Amino acid sequence: MKTAILASVAMPLASQAHAQSADRVDVNTTQEKPENLIVVTGTQIKGAQIDDVLPVTTLDQKDIETTGAVSGDELFRSIPQAGAVNFQDNKTSGGINDARGDVASLNLRDLGTGNTLLLINGRRMVLNPGFQTELLVPVVSPNTNNIAPSSVRRLEVLRDGASAIYGADAVGGVVNTILRSNRNGGTATASYGFAEETSQYEFNVGGGYGFDFNDGRSNITFYADYFKTNQVLATERDFSARGDQRPLVEGTPFEGDVNFRNISSSAPWALFRASQRISEIRDDDFHIQPDYITDCRLDLGNGLCADNGSTSLDPEIRYEFWPDRDLFSERDRLNLTALLTHEFSDTVEFYGEAQFYRFESKRQREQGRILGGQEIGINADAYYNPFGPLLRADGSVNTSRVPGLSNVPAEGTSLVLIDIRPVDVGPRMTTVTGDTYRLLGGLRGELGKWDFDTAVLYSRARVDDTTRNRVSLTALQEAINRTTPDAYNPFNGGCLDNPMFGDCTPSNAATLDDIRIEVFRKGETELFLTDFKLSRDDLITLPGGNLGVAVGVEFRNESFVDDRDPRLDGTITFNNAVNGDFYGGDVLSNSPTPDTSGSRDVYSAWAEAFVPIVSDDMDIPLVQSLDLQLAGRFESFSDAGETFVPRVAASWTITDGLLLRGAWSQGFRAPNLVQVNDIGVQRSNDFDDIVRCQAQVEKNIIASLDNCVSSSITNFRSGSEELKPENTESINLGIVLSPSFIPGLTFTADYWEIEQKGIVGLFGPANQIALDLLLRSQGSFNPAVVRLAADADTNTLFAGTSLSPAGEIDFITDNYANLDRRKTAGFDFGIYYDLSGTPIGDFRFRFNAARLDRFFQSPGDLGQILLDAVDAGNLPNDVQVSGIGDLLEEDGRPKWQFSSSMNWSSGGWDVGLFGRYVGKFFDSSVTQDDDGSLFEVKPWFTTNLSVAYTFENDSIFDGSRIRFRVTNLFNQDPPLADESFGFYGEYHSAKGRFFSLDWRQNF
Repeated sequence: MKTAILASVAMPLASQAHAQSADRVDVNTTQEKPENLIVVTGTQIKGAQIDDVLPVTTLDQKDIETTGAVSGDELFRSIPQAGAVNFQDNKTSGGINDARGDVASLNLRDLGTGNTLLLINGRRMVLNPGFQTELLVPVVSPNTNNIAPSSVRRLEVLRDGASAIYGADAVGGVVNTILRSNRNGGTATASYGFAEETSQYEFNVGGGYGFDFNDGRSNITFYADYFKTNQVLATERDFSARGDQRPLVEGTPFEGDVNFRNISSSAPWALFRASQRISEIRDDDFHIQPDYITDCRLDLGNGLCADNGSTSLDPEIRYEFWPDRDLFSERDRLNLTALLTHEFSDTVEFYGEAQFYRFESKRQREQGRILGGQEIGINADAYYNPFGPLLRADGSVNTSRVPGLSNVPAEGTSLVLIDIRPVDVGPRMTTVTGDTYRLLGGLRGELGKWDFDTAVLYSRARVDDTTRNRVSLTALQEAINRTTPDAYNPFNGGCLDNPMFGDCTPSNAATLDDIRIEVFRKGETELFLTDFKLSRDDLITLPGGNLGVAVGVEFRNESFVDDRDPRLDGTITFNNAVNGDFYGGDVLSNSPTPDTSGSRDVYSAWAEAFVPIVSDDMDIPLVQSLDLQLAGRFESFSDAGETFVPRVAASWTITDGLLLRGAWSQGFRAPNLVQVNDIGVQRSNDFDDIVRCQAQVEKNIIASLDNCVSSSITNFRSGSEELKPENTESINLGIVLSPSFIPGLTFTADYWEIEQKGIVGLFGPANQIALDLLLRSQGSFNPAVVRLAADADTNTLFAGTSLSPAGEIDFITDNYANLDRRKTAGFDFGIYYDLSGTPIGDFRFRFNAARLDRFFQSPGDLGQILLDAVDAGNLPNDVQVSGIGDLLEEDGRPKWQFSSSMNWSSGGWDVGLFGRYVGKFFDSSVTQDDDGSLFEVKPWFTTNLSVAYTFENDSIFDGSRIRFRVTNLFNQDPPLADESFGFYGEYHSAKGRFFSLDWRQNF
């Protein structure tokens, strides 16, 4: 028995045009078009009977409604084969270099953002204009929130590589969203929901309407959907209320673990470096703190003192910035869709699609901090400099100078501000607006005995990301160096009574206004695509049946523009007033990033064949049918070369209800436009300089490299046109059981395996430093790690060690390259059961599970050198080569995920249950001291319940449906993790028990 799986309405359907009026969906039901129209996502051959050859998961309208999804993100998260959602609202960083706003991504098989191809009605989606980095490499993705669940007729997930069918990016699989077209009549919906424990609410209103005209030869269908939700502060949930999460692990083996103390060493309590050693402090480095904290070296008055050291702050004054963070953004979203069909004749039909998506998102987060390289010069005569001159310029006594300084000259000494978080400026307030247009027009029909389909698609997306309450480095330096009382005072710390929160000694309002700036990041992406396809399911007759073939050509142009504020792109720069150091940007807490743009042309040609080898009437024992799918695709990129990939798939029906299937294919992902066109991106991040720390180990200053104190290090990254496509090889083997003795039951099981080669990545700053340590131990050095000249302190540190003196790191260079290889494997399981016509109603059960069995990343040549050095004892065992090895269940990638739904309907009643399970994984940032085990992020299971009643009578309520829904019925908090919000937003949701009531009226 074969299960018909319908596919994209963008496939060639014109031969059915004469029947479309009769086939249209009744607006009062969720009925699909008749199953005699069989086209499958994963083939371009109209009418080919190959639905069981391919592992496709289908969600129809009832399935989609049962999930309770109100956004594309929530809908796609219900797919258990989906991995980390790295473009998402709960990102813990959420800086201007991230994709922000009402944005979400899809990542099948957890292969990384960009390895899944997303289609609407069988054709590509435009990429989201905002991109971000994963493993330090820029990645891009369509925005799944472009899709409103209310307009979706069906969602099809091809759980296999399909580059031979659809081209680049279809490595982890293909997700095809099929919109609800050809309506006759309309529907209107409205819903309101609220959370039990927080202030969160959601409001949604929408509807659709379609009608025939031109004597039934034409149809137009419209959809509109508006969604709004409010801002929710992180303090409204216990797990995200504070960065110090140690109380949440009390009573566990991780009790007291400092890794859960996620508070910032960067605070209103600033860090400085003097131009000379201050005798009373006994150092040239010092920081400000309340005078009641121990080790106070120099009394500054007003309850403040200075203590020596600039690498860390006392835990009592580390900053808790969580009260300044939003857990959920305020978001407004509008989706509009129009679908048009017109029959020119019985053999030719025009079809058109128009979509518009617009959003506005508002979010706040804590004020930024000084990064490495952004140090601010403080002149000796700055008004609040405690080591300033004895007399001011007007001859008055300098009351800011600390009395009794023994070695500070009468004219004072200059300072460098190393670190501060200017909290008195207020939190950063970000507004992101965006819109996406999608226009498509095409013809489909018959050319003799061939079916044809051709279309032109244009889509453009724009995002404007604007943040208020940012700080200009130049303006801040100027304000600090004023010689009048309206200067900015970085020496007064925060709040003496509660030093971990806020700033009780803000500078005057006019000065704060002087240093505040507004910065922007604007992005735009475009997609132009045109194609022509021919198919025929009966080219010739073979002993096993009709040979089906399809051929096609495609051209597409992709482009992007990333335009940043002049203070971010290097146009406006910063110079230290004391030492003249140059910095390529002028925004506190942001590394400079040049404007970037790029475009590419892609030419494609493909062919596909469906070959029936054996049919039922051939009477071959144990072979009721045997079918093959053969496909190949050639693509030529204007910037990344050419590639050809084949695909072979087969299905073997042994007997009624028992089918085996398998596929082998090659695939590819081209380097994205950002990876190719990025030029000189500069980033400052915290890393351990294990070269200098190794000297400290040998001098018994620290016990091991585990005690190495990290510092902010600048690294430069760059793209290259020399990058090649990542090559993949996929295998898929499966079984489909539909036992005749249990009508309505189908069971599927599939094994899949994907090997990727030449993955685009960076060797990474930490690995570059490790290589530098290895080469220095051999008398050489790593030229990618550029260091300052060794000073007297450096020479003293390295004296008597096995290493020659190595100055502090100035910067690291690291370019994108085709590096590692990855092998992943797993299993998919599905159970589908329909039981209709019982005395108590109809029943429907769906179960879809994904079991990730292997996720192993092999190192490139340089990575292997480091591993071999550790094994040989040439590098300390403390040295870890990041991002390689067995990554299964590490920082995500759970072994098990599943979703399940049950529905019961009788009369006007419909009750639905939906469950989603995410298995355990381990947080590698937290290690148990006794046995080295990682912190376990617990399994997570949530349940949604809905109860609906549809009125079917002659009253004014006829056709109305009222539904009550509870999301997260048992109020399951997301599992605790060492993350900024206390959980992994890539897999889990902070949404607690949520109640909603909705109304739908059909007409």
